[in-house]
Amino acid sequence: MDPVSVARALVEEMFPGALYAYVGGSALTERRTSTSDLDVVVVLDGLPRPYRESLRWRGWPVELFVHSETSLRAYLEHDFDRRQPSLARMCAEGAVLADRTGGRASDLQAALGERLAAGPGGLSDGETERARYGLSDLLDDLAGAGDPGERAFISWQVVQDTARLALGFGRRWQGSGKWLLRELRAHDPDLAERLLAARDDPAALTGVATDVLERAGGRLWEGYRVEGDPFHRPLRHVPAGALSGDTAQSGGMRRLAAISGASAGSERLWMGQTHVAPATRSADHHHGASETAIYVVSGTPSFVFLRDGAEVRLSASPGDYVFVPPYVPHREENPDPEREAVVVIARSTQEAVVVNLPDLRPR
Repeated sequence: MDPVSVARALVEEMFPGALYAYVGGSALTERRTSTSDLDVVVVLDGLPRPYRESLRWRGWPVELFVHSETSLRAYLEHDFDRRQPSLARMCAEGAVLADRTGGRASDLQAALGERLAAGPGGLSDGETERARYGLSDLLDDLAGAGDPGERAFISWQVVQDTARLALGFGRRWQGSGKWLLRELRAHDPDLAERLLAARDDPAALTGVATDVLERAGGRLWEGYRVEGDPFHRPLRHVPAGALSGDTAQSGGMRRLAAISGASAGSERLWMGQTHVAPATRSADHHHGASETAIYVVSGTPSFVFLRDGAEVRLSASPGDYVFVPPYVPHREENPDPEREAVVVIARSTQEAVVVNLPDLRPR
């Protein structure tokens, strides 16, 4: 059987209710070898925790990447942020094995394809200087290396850092292992071959790396300076009357931002208030990657989530605290017919992240 047929049969047998699935990787290309595995991405409804699993299925080596739609998007964004979109390539360049969503698999494939084709943004001035400094320092180490083992390790690091600088400066995606070489060959095949030819010759390798450094601005060591974050910035006061409603909202409740990047220059924290009117419930939602801590100021709010498919209701009183983990769908309810419920919220992100949902099921 061909790889796509094998992967489709695997998904039908192991994940008959999958929302959608893809197969990608070298097994679908002319690069396929006797050890190439099937990279299978499966998206399930309500999966509480994504996982990766290596297995053999009917004699085929398989790498499974099993996600909910929420976790898939979070992992894709993480890969894009680090300029190594391996998961995106599996989905965009692979084959759709199943789609029970009316086309979301193909839509995501097209969107990822456009993003891959556009390439990453260019390196910032700080990133370029840091890369130049790191490679310049390595070349100094290579010139002074007397131990053959150390020289071998330094040389291989020079090869990799030279490739990464060329790809970063050229606004191209990167990779690890064989994918770093593949990306470099696609971007600059001559440079790739020169690096491979010079990897065991320190003088030649220094010449190739220096050529790349010249493209990016030349060697940089003496005078390189990086300042850390200031340790003694002034305090910021946000008066009660200065809270802002210009923040993410959910139906049935009102959020007011107090401490945020915009109001106080915070980098890892958001704080504010939430008001739920009497006899009102909020829309179902989650807060992405944020951890959320809640302190009940007044009223008797309830916090509702699912456990094993059944609703669980936490009833709170003034002075109580509630913790909401990342990505957990929940809602706030105020059963009191007369009094508003007010809580203070702290989140582990700079801004209020709110993803409104049609119901409490994990996605």
